[in-house]
Amino acid sequence: MGETIRLAVLGGSGVATPELIDALLHAEGRPAMHVALIGRTAEKLKAVGKVCSRLAADADPPLTISTHTDTREGLAGAQYVLNQIRVGGYRARAFDETFPREFGIPGEETFGPGGMNNALRTVPVVLELCRAVEEAAPDALMLNLTNPSSFIQYAISRYTDVNVVGICDSPVWLMGAVAGLLGLPPEELTIRYSGMHHFGWVTGVRWQGRDMMPDVLEKVAGLPGLPVEAEIVRAVGAIPTSYFKYYYHPDRMLAAQQGKPARAEQLLELEARMLADYQSGELDHKPESLEKRGAHWYREIVVPVMLAHANDSGKVFVVNVTNGTALPFLPPQAIVEVPCVVRRDGFLPLAYDGGLTPDLEAMLLTNATFEMLWVEAIVEKSYPKALRAMMLNHLVSSYDQAKSILAKIWPEA
Repeated sequence: MGETIRLAVLGGSGVATPELIDALLHAEGRPAMHVALIGRTAEKLKAVGKVCSRLAADADPPLTISTHTDTREGLAGAQYVLNQIRVGGYRARAFDETFPREFGIPGEETFGPGGMNNALRTVPVVLELCRAVEEAAPDALMLNLTNPSSFIQYAISRYTDVNVVGICDSPVWLMGAVAGLLGLPPEELTIRYSGMHHFGWVTGVRWQGRDMMPDVLEKVAGLPGLPVEAEIVRAVGAIPTSYFKYYYHPDRMLAAQQGKPARAEQLLELEARMLADYQSGELDHKPESLEKRGAHWYREIVVPVMLAHANDSGKVFVVNVTNGTALPFLPPQAIVEVPCVVRRDGFLPLAYDGGLTPDLEAMLLTNATFEMLWVEAIVEKSYPKALRAMMLNHLVSSYDQAKSILAKIWPEA
């Protein structure tokens, strides 16, 4: 592309946003760009925007920054829209991470009832923002980073005309861990991954034409951060993402959380330090507090996928797309996380090569069904659908439990 690319960032006042600018500065093949940061809180947006502008001051090719509290103004003319809003901020996340504990369920902002509550308050806001995208940037590609990602993406794809792809660094981390386990460079491996957001598995690993999956399974107990017992991994023959610790070991996760503050409480403290750093002077480098936030998703997946699309690269990335026939055992309208060839005209899923046992396929079907039902319940304001979805959630064990959770979070329950 010869022209300057315009990227609009919804949630541009997020304190990790300077990491996006740093990732763009160091990205190979980046054309000239303008980044429009869109935020609701003017003072916070000004502080974040100032740091971003300082970081980008001497960029080559040029990288310019603007800030906007008017959403449509910031979206105007954008070819790309990054959605990274956090409805309710970290305080709302803290509630998601703690309220399930009173029902004997571990709390998490994307998994279990916590993730469902996150979707409950986020879906309506995202759909409203999508109306603005439809008006101000109808041809833009939205990259969705907002959690719970597949709930949000399903809402966008079903109820709007916005072109959207979901991005997450979890598969990148998992594939890197597998490469490290084998002691091989990740770029030399062909790794297959199948599933949904925070609910997927590495199902195949090849190196120089050799099937390396037996080696991975043999060594899997040494996988850094292995989230579940090695016996489970060997039994199903696939490597799960870290979120399966909530599925297979909810009792352990709940016990580990009891009496401890939510992760969001720590992030609130870090956010305050980051803002103080941003407001303290003329920063032309990343402060230590930003390094501590570890917003590696920009460098590892957000920027690479956007530039692969802009440059029509044909590279393969694991992203979230509408299923179609990508995973033939799931509904075509479900959102799936699979390897896709990235081109300017879209994201083409690689043909499914198996690798998932019938029980894993059944788990995915349940997951897809409850996610779609929950989003439909939110949009339609349907308590019956909400109840059905809650009873399908992997961590909810009974009707009575589902009713009690809904009594706490569902409007007018």
